[in-house]
Amino acid sequence: MDKSWIWLPRNSHEYSEGATNFVNSSAKRLGSLSEMLCPCRDCRNLSHQSLDKIVEHLVIRGMDKKYKSSRWSIHGEKRDSAEDSVLQYETEAFDLFKTIFSMDEGGPNPTTDNEDDEAPEEIEFKKKLRDAQTPLYSDCLKHTKVSAIMGLYRFKVKSGVSENYFDQLLVLLEDLLPEDNVLPKSLAAIKKFLKIFGFGYDSIHACKNDCILYRKEYENLESCPRCKVSRWEMDKHSNELKVGIPAKVLRYFPIKDRFRRMFRSQRMAEDLRWHYTNATEDGTMRHPVDSISWAQVNAKWPDFAADPRNLRLGISTDGMNPFSMQSTNHSTWPVLLVNYNTPPTMCMKAENIMLTLLIPGPTAPGNNIDVYLAPLIDDLKDLWAEGIEVYDSFAKENFNLRALLLWSISDYPALGTLSGCKVKGKQACNVCGKDTPARWLKFSRKFVYMSNRRRLPPGHRYRYKKAWFDNTVEEGNANRIQTGAEIYETLQAFTNDFGRPLEKEKKRKRLELEDDERLQEEECEESNELWRWKKRSIFFDLPYWKELPVRHNIDVMHCLC
Repeated sequence: MDKSWIWLPRNSHEYSEGATNFVNSSAKRLGSLSEMLCPCRDCRNLSHQSLDKIVEHLVIRGMDKKYKSSRWSIHGEKRDSAEDSVLQYETEAFDLFKTIFSMDEGGPNPTTDNEDDEAPEEIEFKKKLRDAQTPLYSDCLKHTKVSAIMGLYRFKVKSGVSENYFDQLLVLLEDLLPEDNVLPKSLAAIKKFLKIFGFGYDSIHACKNDCILYRKEYENLESCPRCKVSRWEMDKHSNELKVGIPAKVLRYFPIKDRFRRMFRSQRMAEDLRWHYTNATEDGTMRHPVDSISWAQVNAKWPDFAADPRNLRLGISTDGMNPFSMQSTNHSTWPVLLVNYNTPPTMCMKAENIMLTLLIPGPTAPGNNIDVYLAPLIDDLKDLWAEGIEVYDSFAKENFNLRALLLWSISDYPALGTLSGCKVKGKQACNVCGKDTPARWLKFSRKFVYMSNRRRLPPGHRYRYKKAWFDNTVEEGNANRIQTGAEIYETLQAFTNDFGRPLEKEKKRKRLELEDDERLQEEECEESNELWRWKKRSIFFDLPYWKELPVRHNIDVMHCLC
């Protein structure tokens, strides 16, 4: 059943129409009933009501929160069988393959279109697509090459089978199947097959100490030019270098290919225009399109806003332990992109959030995350300055696609990692800066930040509630917030030094200073505007970043109300 209407405002015509269709279709599915259980937030599927009464309850009270997020089994929605869900996984991947050339939506057909006027790479791609459609073996009617590959690969991912065991399974299947089968003989061959259709990633070697990526001018080096550590892995027993096996690898999933695939789907190409005609008119923010930042971006760059297909993106990252590990000694950082062009019911779905970088562990990148963000930032700069040529399946035309990164979304420690601003100590507030109202608690041995009532309107009653806070009355107003352009100018003199050995050396030298000397040094640094910054963020390499009104956001989970 369609559930998109339950997230709409209850005073809208679309919500009322969706509720009516839901009630009528449920009654028909259950046997043309005149009464059935009401799923509103008061009845909660415990009392029977007439159909008209149920619609009235849904409009006035809304759907029960627990019921609207689950399966509507009480009203006839059936659970798919395990076999159907497996088949769906296997066919969805091939549907993505087909949408690249819009085979199922009126686009060019790889089996009938004239290949004389096409580029060689497109001809080769279509040959691979035809190969993917071949039966698994000559008399096989149930599985094609692509369905067998996706079924086996799904089995590997879900069961956690190692590459070695999976290769042994493929060898066994080769002996069991007829000789003319087209199943790849190894996991490496399967990955190569998937990469043809744009589902692979770029492996970029990285310095073990997070100093550099071995790309561009460093591509052919054997060791890091900063810390002198070898590029290659070292055997733990013999201490010999394993030449050809990198010590650290960054996985980058190119965003340009992903954007091209999105517009090859006619339905997705239409959804990517949603924001252009669906801004609210009642002043309520239900989507980023209703925000002041979105309007200011449109006013600042009208040529970008003129084409509704241009993408507005958000970036998010945090550390995690892969493979359900409970140890805190490992931290892998995925970097995700969110596409805000689509409706609110789509933009936050898992399948529409793009994994762009997988930063390896075992240690968190910390201040050195800019080293790993470089490939993504380079593509974002190209997408802003020049754009890429993309085929729009909805409009049946080629156009120049551009993209803009609106902001980042993270928890507070990750905000310091991305922005380069200190989020601990006396100047922990990235808004107040050196005017942060910090107070040191001697016996708790930590800073607290109490004097924030000055941001309330003058005369607000909370300003005078001494007993509720720190037994003081707060007068005056908060200081003006620095703009992105002002921060950019301040950081022009900042020199970035990336790499863990360099950070350890700086920390060691500071610890060697006597207490009095260290105190004097800290006082001098606090008077310096650069003291609260750890680096000049790589986001400032984006030409528009310093002009954005909001650059960093704290995610909802970490906001206290």
